[in-house]
Amino acid sequence: MKRVGVIGLLAGLLAATVVSASLAIASRPNAASCGGAAWRLSTLSDQDRGKVSLTPRKTTIGALVARATPPLLPRRRTTPFQRQTWEVIAQIAEVRLVGSVIHLSLSDDNTYVDATLPAPSCLLTTARARSSMIRTWTRFTSECGRPADHNQPLGAVAYVTGVGGWTAARGHGFAPNGATLSPVTGLRIVAGCR
Repeated sequence: MKRVGVIGLLAGLLAATVVSASLAIASRPNAASCGGAAWRLSTLSDQDRGKVSLTPRKTTIGALVARATPPLLPRRRTTPFQRQTWEVIAQIAEVRLVGSVIHLSLSDDNTYVDATLPAPSCLLTTARARSSMIRTWTRFTSECGRPADHNQPLGAVAYVTGVGGWTAARGHGFAPNGATLSPVTGLRIVAGCR
């Protein structure tokens, strides 16, 4: 009888350990919940993150949209655009939550660029500019609210700082050439929130 009790106790402990390990793995940042295949690029967690200049260079939405589209969607930081942090002043025309990522449709003169704010839960401890991204997420959600999972008009005006990136997404709210600011590392709301 004692042997059966010990075996039962060991089996219970083993099951609890497996469940605990499964929950820990599920709660780690991952591509499925944090932005898909480009997750590491869009959280500055990729192997080339050290090549990114974090000193922002001022530009415009029009200049971002005028950039030549790479022939293939880069999976690494292969273009100078992806190795630079950019700052634009733009209207945040719409916002939406996709998984754990806030998407901002930045607009200027009827031209759009998508920008992404990854949730703090999507950031690895090794992510570059991690504290800046957490501050940006917190500032946006406290000043403008947490968006729903569908497009919502916002109309705020802000200085937005983010790392250059490329996406295959096109259409309303996206740049025709696929340029994005992903991740957003800084945000200063001028008008429209609170």
